[in-house]
Amino acid sequence: MVFSDKQLFEKVVEILKPLDLSVVDYEEICDRMGESMRLGLQKSTNEKSSIKMFPSYVTRTPNGTETGSFLALDLGGTNYRVLSVTLEGKGKSPTIQERTYCIPAEKMSGSGTELFKYIAETLADFLENNGMKDKKFDLGFTFSFPCVQKGLTHATLVRWTKGFSADGVEGHNVAELLQNELDKRGLNVKCVAVVNDTVGTLASCALEDSKCAVGLIVGTGTNVAYIEDSSKVELMNDVKEPEVVINTEWGAFGEKGELDCWRTQFDKTMDIDSLHPGKQLYEKMVSGMYLGELVRHILVYLVEQKILFRGELPERLKVRNSLLTRYLTDVERDPAHLLYNTHYMLTDDLRVPVVEPIDNRIVRYACEMVVKRAAYLAGAGESIYFHCMNFYA
Repeated sequence: MVFSDKQLFEKVVEILKPLDLSVVDYEEICDRMGESMRLGLQKSTNEKSSIKMFPSYVTRTPNGTETGSFLALDLGGTNYRVLSVTLEGKGKSPTIQERTYCIPAEKMSGSGTELFKYIAETLADFLENNGMKDKKFDLGFTFSFPCVQKGLTHATLVRWTKGFSADGVEGHNVAELLQNELDKRGLNVKCVAVVNDTVGTLASCALEDSKCAVGLIVGTGTNVAYIEDSSKVELMNDVKEPEVVINTEWGAFGEKGELDCWRTQFDKTMDIDSLHPGKQLYEKMVSGMYLGELVRHILVYLVEQKILFRGELPERLKVRNSLLTRYLTDVERDPAHLLYNTHYMLTDDLRVPVVEPIDNRIVRYACEMVVKRAAYLAGAGESIYFHCMNFYA
């Protein structure tokens, strides 16, 4: 049977309808996330929660009076940064020197010793190139993976996420692993704090605006940190300060089944094929590491249903992660009547041999639905943290 372009598009709209959540759906997701947060803050119920609400042991944010020169490492993806930061106080903006290094795939999935050895070597390279090798520095380590903290320099990795799987790191104090490699190279550098990137985001923004109380990351992964009343945090002992920054690790939301009724067949097949099946389910619906792959699964299904590309599956679409999330943002820029970015992505990036106007329209719609749901989910989640922070206002 031959279908008209209109009929083909109507089929796509019906297939992708589960991605189009209602306001009631998002309200229910908010309620479930709020309950998961509440359970996560309490010691007796933390195990029941998929949002672990880890205390960061950061009890104050910058106010602009800080001074001194420091080093920082920012590790959270395939690229990581080494920075020299000089604070001059008096509300002045910090002076920053930085360099970005690429972490080889074999370091991400090899041994933890080799990973931290590489980090120490690149830090030594940075110090050498900037004439700082003989100076003494305190170092802050932004480590964007779930950790249980017992203090600023005691952060035990719970599990790797975002493509990392290096052996011998989970269950160990990452500050100690880093310091051991720094000491082996005779570097006069002391790791004085390990923080999540959301905590770092909150702190850096608070330096510019003292009212900042939430740090949100929506990038390769997603996470949020916020300032909580210490009396509500049962996972810390001997809390003397009135407030503490909580690293929520909200990307894991859904691991206790909270999102099951909204996860589509495409979410589930992508999850099964991922490096960490069953983990970081909210993150897999929101963040940049997964959205392109989610669209790829949708397009493959539409080809199999003889709706897209006349039922002929292009070779590139058979390859995992071949459809990059950045393509989605290019496609989203297309005006509805002129899909030139979509056409370019399909013909040049994915090398689809023949692309009809209806193919462009279908692909544009699939990208739009995935991106819109991701944005709404992120916004719905963020609203919870504003509701729970009335005390801070």
